[in-house]
Amino acid sequence: MSSTFRSTTSRVTLAVVAVGLGTIAAIPAAQQGEVVTTPSGQQLRVEPVATNLDTIWDMVWAPDGEMWITERGGRVSRIDVSSGQVTPVGEIEVLERGESGLMGMAFHPDFPAEPWIYLVHSFGSDDDIRNRLVRVRYENGQIGSPETLIDEIRGRGNHDGSRLAIGPDRLLYMTMGDAGQRPLSQDTSSLNGKILRLTLDGKPAPGNPFDNEVWSWGHRNPQGLVFHPDTGALYSAEHGPRTDDEINLIVRGRNYGWPAVTGRCDTPEEQEFCRAHNVVESVAEWTPTVGISGADIYVHDLIPGWKGNILVTSLRGRSLFRVTLGPDGRRATSIERLFEDRYGRLRDVLVGPDGFVYIATSNHDGRARGVGPFTGDDKVLKIGPMS
Repeated sequence: MSSTFRSTTSRVTLAVVAVGLGTIAAIPAAQQGEVVTTPSGQQLRVEPVATNLDTIWDMVWAPDGEMWITERGGRVSRIDVSSGQVTPVGEIEVLERGESGLMGMAFHPDFPAEPWIYLVHSFGSDDDIRNRLVRVRYENGQIGSPETLIDEIRGRGNHDGSRLAIGPDRLLYMTMGDAGQRPLSQDTSSLNGKILRLTLDGKPAPGNPFDNEVWSWGHRNPQGLVFHPDTGALYSAEHGPRTDDEINLIVRGRNYGWPAVTGRCDTPEEQEFCRAHNVVESVAEWTPTVGISGADIYVHDLIPGWKGNILVTSLRGRSLFRVTLGPDGRRATSIERLFEDRYGRLRDVLVGPDGFVYIATSNHDGRARGVGPFTGDDKVLKIGPMS
């Protein structure tokens, strides 16, 4: 099979606003639902679960059986996807500037017996944006005061993405953008431009390659992070500059090339750097860039043909991409573009335990540029088969 796929716009090579902390009224599950035919001819049912939210950043399926979300302005909420009821549980004081604010979220693996929730957020001033990792306790329907685990990570109005995930090893993984300072990505003593591996107390995990928090390096702005439920492999989704948004398979201690390499090692200069620095080539790339953001892996049978695929949302590209992997999981063999321009900017995707897929719009983030916000934005939308 050829290693190059083309679309009309990219090259691919291998609810209701809350006031306070009360419960938000549900919306009818079927209101404004529609049937969408994909480019491959598959018919999918799309319907809103929750609406009138503000710049949803992360969606996580918690061990308590409900979806939880963060909004960039600082709010944390639970969503009952069967009724659409949104329940705010608290708000973190953040600095929301450009791409900064409240970002990734993860749950202690023994939640709710260990009621810790991990969050990453920005703080500081317009001229000096910083990021920190915190944890909060969830008790009596509310989150408590943040406890800082890692402080004073460089931030910026862009290149500031941070996603969290708990691994099969019961450790906490965290992405961090390069804060617009490219050399930091190649500096293993810096936390910027990295994927970090931490204990549940926020300390460097045993076995890390550089005896600090760093797990992999040479990243630009990774905003998606997901473990494959079957294989345990870790994948990230990363913003490129003007070329080469990437999906990467993350390997301990390996260099992913930025800023010397974007995408694959396919120029003489990149090839030289890759040989000298043992660079891992990407699984898939998008040129021109589409703003790859959230990612999840589909391991269910509910939607035919999707099992084993990586799903990634895009902001600038205003689409959901379905990425089929080769047998070893190291290279994409096909990519299908879904819902192009239909719902605007898409920030995150989450696969539910029942096989339904949920996507979050991000049309209030200041970059809709004439396409959105739409009525009811921002939304959580539910995707499933016709029957």
